[in-house]
Amino acid sequence: MKKTIFIGLFLLNFAQIFAQNKSDSIEIKKALETTFKQNGKNLTPRKLLNITQTNTEAYKEMKIAKNNYNIESVFGSVGGFMVGWVLGGAVVGGEPNWTLAGIGAGLIIVSIPFSTAYSKHAINAVRIYNNGLKLTGMNNMDFKVGLTCNGIGIKMTF
Repeated sequence: MKKTIFIGLFLLNFAQIFAQNKSDSIEIKKALETTFKQNGKNLTPRKLLNITQTNTEAYKEMKIAKNNYNIESVFGSVGGFMVGWVLGGAVVGGEPNWTLAGIGAGLIIVSIPFSTAYSKHAINAVRIYNNGLKLTGMNNMDFKVGLTCNGIGIKMTF
């Protein structure tokens, strides 16, 4: 029995423990729209902002991205509504107001640079966050079994 415990403690000396799991990192998927995933779940800009709070540099970048996302959402939504209202009226048989549709299309075009800025800053924030995980997640830990002032003990150093 003593031999088994001694061998177990001896093997524990060679164990490595990592503070971060690989699943803590955020994946970037680029298609028609850039999406971010963590543990297989899509992340909204608000969730990304909450996750990056642990890394101040990534958090600052994500705040810029979130502001661009909010502005893009307002312009895109209002512009889409205006264009949809005119097209819906035309389908039903009413007189289409092409000026209103033109203003809506203009608002949609204005939202495009904000969407691009959101993607750029969000991708940068995620890269900073993921790099921060790699730097802090691979700390070496060392276990040593030895004598202490109270008898035999295990010493763990980082």
